[in-house]
Amino acid sequence: MINERYALQEVFTPTQPARANFVERKNVNEKLVKALVTPGKQIVVYGHSGCGKTTLLVNKLHQFYEDHIVTRCTNTMSFEQIMLNGFDQLNPFYNIEQVKSNNTKISSAISSEYALIKAQIGGEYSDSSETKMQRIIPPQLTVQTLARLLGEAKCCWVLEDFHKIARSEKTKLAQSMKLFMDMSDIYASLKIIAIGAVNTAREVIEYDAEMRNRVAEIQVPLMNAVELTEIVDKGQQLLNFSLRPSVKKSIVNYSNGLAAVCHQLCFNICFAAGITETLPERVMISDKELQQALEAYIEEASDTVKSAFDKALRQRKRQYENGKLILQALIKADISGARHSEILAEIRKKEPGYPPSNLTSYLHQLQTEKKGKLLRYDSASGKYSFADPIYRFFATAVLAQEPGSVVSTLQDNFIISLSDEMKKSLSEMIVKISKDIVTTYIQSTTSGSTSF
Repeated sequence: MINERYALQEVFTPTQPARANFVERKNVNEKLVKALVTPGKQIVVYGHSGCGKTTLLVNKLHQFYEDHIVTRCTNTMSFEQIMLNGFDQLNPFYNIEQVKSNNTKISSAISSEYALIKAQIGGEYSDSSETKMQRIIPPQLTVQTLARLLGEAKCCWVLEDFHKIARSEKTKLAQSMKLFMDMSDIYASLKIIAIGAVNTAREVIEYDAEMRNRVAEIQVPLMNAVELTEIVDKGQQLLNFSLRPSVKKSIVNYSNGLAAVCHQLCFNICFAAGITETLPERVMISDKELQQALEAYIEEASDTVKSAFDKALRQRKRQYENGKLILQALIKADISGARHSEILAEIRKKEPGYPPSNLTSYLHQLQTEKKGKLLRYDSASGKYSFADPIYRFFATAVLAQEPGSVVSTLQDNFIISLSDEMKKSLSEMIVKISKDIVTTYIQSTTSGSTSF
């Protein structure tokens, strides 16, 4: 008997933090909770895109804070603009016509200060050829003032994608964290929590050495098979449907540690099965829906895949086709990836003189936007792997030379529950899209701009 009903988009949330289907991350929970309850401790949460950083943080914030505000950083934002965004989001707490929380009482003096600053924030026309309005930060809106306003509202300030802002602005962020820590004597809950990409935690520390022991650096690792399975199992329970164990295993394998991919596949499966909310009676979903879910995922990502491979493999004429060699080596590796030494050993089977320095340089480049972000590095295992499992499919279709290698990869690593006919259908779809990638490089090679 189902006591509570849920909509599909409440249970499987590939682009939003999970609430109903939140899975505890025991290996990082303790570190995060300790940092949240330590007065003055500023926090940097980092990890791979799609690994569940925001979901984990948001759910923990709801447990320990009455409220929080979120500023989403972009590469064009100055720290002053980030401050303005944080100030704007305090409006509900200082609007006398709206009561945010019965437990939050803000003095009339500081409310008046907020109102005064708000009234002074205006705009000015820029000197550029295109006329546009730019907001002015009044002298009264300092980091200290913003910290005091946040402290009175009992809010913490979350900065999403802090790694995107310019280096000069990160210096100001580090200095602001130090000030927030100093003011924790007055406001115990005052914190800045910065969420960034993998390997970005040290950036804050590097800009202010005094913060070394005052910032909690919390890495959210890729999800393990047990945690991914729990996402599927909780979703089944909330929506009242069942998957065969082999189908669940396929979803977990394909997700390759990424919660976002797991949620997306489960969402696609339910959509294909016509499940839009909790069912009155439990139903079993067939393999057919898994195939449709994978087809939808591949089709939606096709343009992104083409662009990523175009960036990764395009290079000027050189002695070695670096991107191609690295991707071919990773195709031969396990789905979890391979270490630097293992990739080098595989490349040298074809190119005995291939230098380790080339590999180091291009492994780094293939993790950047400039080269399509095809790869990711897991510091825990020391392995490089494809950033999205779908990239492995296409790398196999485009670069592998063994007949039937695409079907073999599908069968061995991912879609173990599908029939041979379904595997063939997916393989044909992948090869069809991959032909466009190959055509691009044939044309580029002819023009001499790349060495595919």
